[in-house]
Amino acid sequence: MKLKGDKVLSDANKVIAQKVNGDWTTKDDSVSIFTILDFVKDAEVEEVEMVRARNEKGHYIADDPSTPDVNEAWTTKVVNKTTGKS
Repeated sequence: MKLKGDKVLSDANKVIAQKVNGDWTTKDDSVSIFTILDFVKDAEVEEVEMVRARNEKGHYIADDPSTPDVNEAWTTKVVNKTTGKS
């Protein structure tokens, strides 16, 4: 299972649970609501940050002023959470 926004997807990318009006409901009778709640509580949500976009040579990509709503100079990157040494 994986968490994507307000939906829990199976390994086959089928919606098995969804958050409706703040409450989780199951779409699949074979999955218990308690299983879904435990999964959602333990699921890690990926954090992203904005970073400057780069081309394949590593050079910064400039913004194209002819595109009013898109800023090509910035992109998102998944932040790796680091933990202490064990």
